[in-house]
Amino acid sequence: MEAAVTVSHLSKQYKLYSSPLRRITDSLFGTKSYQEFTALDDIDLVFPKGEVIGILGKNGSGKSTLLKIITGVTRPTTGSVTVNGRIAAMLELTAGFDPELTGIENIYLKALSMGIPREDIKERLDDIISFADIGEHIHEPVRTYSSGMKSRLGFAVSVHVDPDILVVDEVLAVGDDVFRLKCIERMKQFRQQGKTILFVSHSLFTVKAFCTMGLWLKEGKQMAYGELGPVMRQYELFLKEEKARTVKVRRAEGKDAPVEKSDILAVRHVRLLNEIGEETDTFACGEDVTVAFEYEVKRPIDHLNFGITLRDAEERELFLSERRGQAQALHAEPGVHTMRITLKKPNLLNGRYLLSGELWDNDSTFYVGFCNKRPFTMVSESYLGSGVVRFEYEFQND
Repeated sequence: MEAAVTVSHLSKQYKLYSSPLRRITDSLFGTKSYQEFTALDDIDLVFPKGEVIGILGKNGSGKSTLLKIITGVTRPTTGSVTVNGRIAAMLELTAGFDPELTGIENIYLKALSMGIPREDIKERLDDIISFADIGEHIHEPVRTYSSGMKSRLGFAVSVHVDPDILVVDEVLAVGDDVFRLKCIERMKQFRQQGKTILFVSHSLFTVKAFCTMGLWLKEGKQMAYGELGPVMRQYELFLKEEKARTVKVRRAEGKDAPVEKSDILAVRHVRLLNEIGEETDTFACGEDVTVAFEYEVKRPIDHLNFGITLRDAEERELFLSERRGQAQALHAEPGVHTMRITLKKPNLLNGRYLLSGELWDNDSTFYVGFCNKRPFTMVSESYLGSGVVRFEYEFQND
């Protein structure tokens, strides 16, 4: 197992002062009026080449501090880090930009600061500009950019310097859905090329889908490290236990416990039904497709709405219902309600399709899914054409 990054007995302490004056006083008179905070405590591990390591932990656990030390942004108090290869860090995507320079000039500035020769930057310039996709703004000063545009440009530079090790800290929170998908696809390419990725995200779903190994940090200590499955199970158990403790303490203190979606709305007994009411996942072309379920409103909700999405087997969106019209308003008073949504005689051709649906309040402060890409199959023995939708047509032959 060849190491991409080796971390040996790494610790990091910060001095916390109550005011800037205390810092000056300590410097002048040699006093110690600070409190010491340990951000990392004796971390010892090896990140192998070709792995995608998800770094887990709550805020303040030491994740960002570890990445900053690995990338050389800050220095450890004790211990050492050895990096084998070129590293590209996506911590502060806009770091290194000069607001008075244009986007193109900042591409050169940032890439040069990462050790990329000017000739190499020139060869990759068109790809970087295309990936950032900020149009003619690339010729404008960066001070005129929105924060999202700056982040897109920073990400585009970072992923085109051909790193051996990619360090990603919550950068998927920037940009729109299309750009986020582009970022994920680019990182998948890195993974397929055998590069090492250190990945921090609060989305456990994304970590599960993308990473191969896991590191769990808690209050600066290394709690678990290894294959993702066992580490993720330990971390999720910790989150559940901590949540239960928090609820118990708040109730003991006479305070309201944190409200969960399940305390407000719950969905049960989701079924797909054919025209005669039988539960099935196979339908004839032109037959009604019904999704039926119960939902329980546990607390009053203002303007409960629903929506459905139909996709083909390649997850291309075929139909997205209106989301906020009066026709989508549901019973929202407390109690158990039944719901049926019927796709009326969809002329879908032979194939597999995916149905998704959700309920949410008028302000979109929460939503609950009643099905998530639930598969069903359309069959037709009489039609021999191909495509997605069947149309009736007529012709004349004069």
